[in-house]
Amino acid sequence: MAYSSSHREMSCAFERMAFQDGYSEDSEGSGLMYATSDLRTKQQRFRQSRPPMSPGQMWTDEEFFQSEAVTDCATRKIVWRRPNEFLRNPQLFVGGAERYDVQQKHFGTCWFLSMLANLADKPRLLKKVINAESYKPRTDGICCCKLWKFGEWEDIYIDDYLPLYRVKGGLQFYGAMSWTDSDELWVSFLEKALAKMYGSYCVVDEGGLPSEAYLALTGGVSETVLITDYISNPRSLFRRLDKALKTRAMVTSCILEEYSGDRGLIGAHAYSLNQTATVTRFNGKVVRLIRIRNPHGTNEWKGKWSDRSPEWQTLPEGGNLRRDRDDGEFWMSLEDFMSNFTQTTICSLTPDFDKDGQSDPLNYVLRIFGEWGQKMEITIPGACRKPMFSEKYRDLAPTGSIPIVVQIVQKEVRRSFYCDIGCSLSDANGRRIPDIERKPTHAAELQRVFRYTLPPGRYILQPSATGVATNREFLVRVFSPCPVFSNK
Repeated sequence: MAYSSSHREMSCAFERMAFQDGYSEDSEGSGLMYATSDLRTKQQRFRQSRPPMSPGQMWTDEEFFQSEAVTDCATRKIVWRRPNEFLRNPQLFVGGAERYDVQQKHFGTCWFLSMLANLADKPRLLKKVINAESYKPRTDGICCCKLWKFGEWEDIYIDDYLPLYRVKGGLQFYGAMSWTDSDELWVSFLEKALAKMYGSYCVVDEGGLPSEAYLALTGGVSETVLITDYISNPRSLFRRLDKALKTRAMVTSCILEEYSGDRGLIGAHAYSLNQTATVTRFNGKVVRLIRIRNPHGTNEWKGKWSDRSPEWQTLPEGGNLRRDRDDGEFWMSLEDFMSNFTQTTICSLTPDFDKDGQSDPLNYVLRIFGEWGQKMEITIPGACRKPMFSEKYRDLAPTGSIPIVVQIVQKEVRRSFYCDIGCSLSDANGRRIPDIERKPTHAAELQRVFRYTLPPGRYILQPSATGVATNREFLVRVFSPCPVFSNK
């Protein structure tokens, strides 16, 4: 570009401004710039440290007793064993991690495991939550996983006791396990870490949303896409999914309970999406395909374009896409996908502002911790409108305006306790500014996302919640392409 030198200078100027006003690079290596403002009356942070153990001792987690971990959501025949007590050669990873490792068993954690399978194909992101140093078999019985909770990455320490049940010939995993090698433990331990964070296996067994799982695994931003919004323009949905997957976003999709058993599908269940393809048949007809995986590692689609479907014989090329194996993974046509699934969740580290499937360069993240009932000021500096810098987001917002995404997260992990949350934004004169999608004012969700296009200036942001004590906490994250500042 002709102005590249000036553009670099402007970028450097913004970086200097960011560092001077509290922005700094994410210590977790995401490449994002963070600034934090804490408006809570009590600013408390609890950090778990690794339990001290003498050589030869095995740790038992007294904060997550087995009697609390599983209560009435599972059979009373569950027994708890350490891996060396029922496996020949327990290992955290066997030949690395891949999506085929993830297998759901008896707990209803598909909403988490479908997202975990996507994470398994992204080694850098998976390494953040569990890695080779997280667990050493036959040492002290401690596994350390790291999950994102309310704005911070938390170390979750669990002991290595796992829930099992007796079958003829021995013991079997009751919870999630590795589909590729029963000696591999990383999937089981991450499900247990999630259960501890939520309070018990029974809480996560009640179900959840893939967007909540993505938040816990990456701290990123999710977008729920309703299939019905694309009935009149299915190709637009396919383009969005195609771009999302090609740009390394994580995508899952949910199905209604009424479709249970319909040609191999399981109702009230979450699946992973991991690839798209466009093929042309001998007759010239173009078919758009989506590759999907059931976290059970089995129970595949039996309709058109399934593993053994005759449709594959109608292709002059592209048959190599098929994997005829009972591993839970299958292809569906776009039409069948839209007929059976109800919504899709697309997740990226930064928001997809224009909803084209690709995350946008909103790399500055202002975090504000507060309590319901508080108002806060945010300021967009005038330098953000300068054309040399705004070239990065000229297609996202009108000239002179800045694309802003506001994410509200409530401090609660149990879905049954979610409050209806929302937020309002007004300018310095008190005029309310609607989000560009005009979303419902409130909804009972862990997190909500609102989009705005704003000229530089001062704004008043007020998160709100129904039926909640004013001292209950919230987190606001403001994603922007340039530094946005908080004024206490």
